[in-house]
Amino acid sequence: MNLYAHKSSIGEAPTSASGSATAPPDSPKSDPRAFAVSLSSGGGGGRTDDPDDGAGLTGARLAGRFAPLDSGGAARPLRMIHVGPSLMRAGVEVWLKGLARFLDPNRLVFTRCLATQPEFFDPEFAAELPMPCEVADRESVRRAVADSDVLMFWGPGEMGSWLEDQPPRLGLFVAHGEGDYTRRMLEACRPVVDHVVSVSRRVRERVAGDFPTTIIPNGVDLAHLARSLPRDAARARFGFGPEDYVIGYVGRFSHEKRAHRLIEAAAELPPRFKILLVGWGPLDARLLELANARVPGRFALTLGKECVGDYYEAIDALCMVSTEEGYPLVVLEAMLCGRPVIATEVGAVPELIVDRVNGLVVSGTSESIRDAALLLQQHPEWARGLAAEAKRTADQHGHARRMAQDYENLIHRLWAAKRARRNGKVGAHHQPPSPLRV
Repeated sequence: MNLYAHKSSIGEAPTSASGSATAPPDSPKSDPRAFAVSLSSGGGGGRTDDPDDGAGLTGARLAGRFAPLDSGGAARPLRMIHVGPSLMRAGVEVWLKGLARFLDPNRLVFTRCLATQPEFFDPEFAAELPMPCEVADRESVRRAVADSDVLMFWGPGEMGSWLEDQPPRLGLFVAHGEGDYTRRMLEACRPVVDHVVSVSRRVRERVAGDFPTTIIPNGVDLAHLARSLPRDAARARFGFGPEDYVIGYVGRFSHEKRAHRLIEAAAELPPRFKILLVGWGPLDARLLELANARVPGRFALTLGKECVGDYYEAIDALCMVSTEEGYPLVVLEAMLCGRPVIATEVGAVPELIVDRVNGLVVSGTSESIRDAALLLQQHPEWARGLAAEAKRTADQHGHARRMAQDYENLIHRLWAAKRARRNGKVGAHHQPPSPLRV
């Protein structure tokens, strides 16, 4: 039995008679983060903290740029917009949803969310966010920036040229990855970046370069991990029995994620080992073909939308063996759900997992995944101990409320520093706000 057929029971794409997947009409055809960015000429040296420098702004336009007051003169929260190339149901967007939920509306509020690639705009996910969301071009981005206090963004690369003559009052670039894509995107946006937030130490070291940078680890909104089914039912809907050992994958089906390694590892394991693949991406058809060839009847593949906690409830361990990451939320989610994690040493993994203390760190080969899965399955008490320790780590550091407070504090410190400089209260020896150490 091909467990992929269970997709139809939860409203997702059915398979064709030949066993291949037929993509739903609104499914993405490729990974938006695989797009090449257009590098801005940007002036090389980047912008200064003084909004007058090179901006071409008149005194009238600058008036009040650093005074967030309402019409009655009372202090109001800073108004922030978010801009990115995409708005899909993926890691960055789940991060954004959690951040928006826990910001203190008396201090900082999202007023708009803009995505610049219409083919990667998901109206269904946009409806879940607490701010207006829309597809934007150059002119609509410029209007939104002019009407806001803070620009939070992670692209597109064209932002550097779109806004070079109209810089944001405060430009905060969030570096979500440690790879070349994020590095190129940040460099292209240099003219409008005041400060960078790196989601892990490795991202800061590998991407941020000479930009002033603060590390703020990601956090998870526990509401995102809601469950609707008990464990037996969560497993049964995918055809998994109580004696099966289920290894899960949650994320995009793209090359750097290496989900195929989990399929290859399962093929080397006894039949009771099953795999659950939750996600979407350009490789979904290839992964389905590979799974049918290597582990027929021993896998399920699903898109995964509501009640994400049900998917973690259905598995015995999570496997994440990417070649690069930023702060993989799926690792944190699994830890919060009490599931042991098998992961490669990428992104924030070294900050979250100590090998054989609260998880297993592997090289990412199919053999290393196989050996880790066998170790967990053959030593269940030890595996439960790993998971319990991982949950303690995640409970201590991994909540979205802490993350939101860190962003609020940083943004207000940066805002105050720019306002002081604009008002001439900061001398030549002024030092920028010290990075948060969280």
